[in-house]
Amino acid sequence: MNSYNIAVVEDDTLFAAELEEFLVSLGYTVKSYSSAQKFLTDVRQKECDLLIVDWSIPDLTGIEVLEYVRKFHPDMPSIMLTARNDRRDIIRGLEAGADDFVSKPVDPEILSLRIKSVLRRYNGDVRTRPESVVLGPYLLRPSTSTVCFNDEVIILPKREFDMAMLFFTNPNRLLSRQYLAATLWGKVVDYQSRTIDTHVARLRKNLKLAPASGISLNALYGFGYTLQADAHAMNAAKEPIAMSA
Repeated sequence: MNSYNIAVVEDDTLFAAELEEFLVSLGYTVKSYSSAQKFLTDVRQKECDLLIVDWSIPDLTGIEVLEYVRKFHPDMPSIMLTARNDRRDIIRGLEAGADDFVSKPVDPEILSLRIKSVLRRYNGDVRTRPESVVLGPYLLRPSTSTVCFNDEVIILPKREFDMAMLFFTNPNRLLSRQYLAATLWGKVVDYQSRTIDTHVARLRKNLKLAPASGISLNALYGFGYTLQADAHAMNAAKEPIAMSA
């Protein structure tokens, strides 16, 4: 495993020490900050591979830290730790730029999986492709940028296919607009831009994504999209694929 550098911004020194020890045991290089201002000073000199930030920090809120990172370091992924579970708080965190949330008290196994998932998405998950991806009635073939839907073969433009791969390899997970923009376009998009929405609408139409197929592409207005897959579609994803000659 690559030795990724993780910054932890957490004012609870005992919890921060335990978290740092756990992450180091997983092979990560970790630096902890009890002050958000100290982290912001350091990150101007050297970026980290992942930021883990608590919602409540004395000198700045986690939201303010995320807003700074999104503005000046748009390629830096982040995970927010919070004891809050109100939907409005989650939306606010996503709007600020969080890629994922982990609830307190933190489950180490869940945190480990979320870290791997976020790092995977930011470090070439679209380029490191499996031979094929199956979900419900859909079969995606990266080698030809084609999608098989029942008996129909659909050829997609490259960027549209890349978007499909992101959604189909992350079913039932909210992918933020900023993550989609950073991964597919390599930049941050303005919140008023319709570029992502246009591509999503085109993808939804071309792949005939609808609840009737067990898979639908749904928006959380202003924040991102989720490819919703029902239990039948998820079970199909685990079945072996019969490859045609």
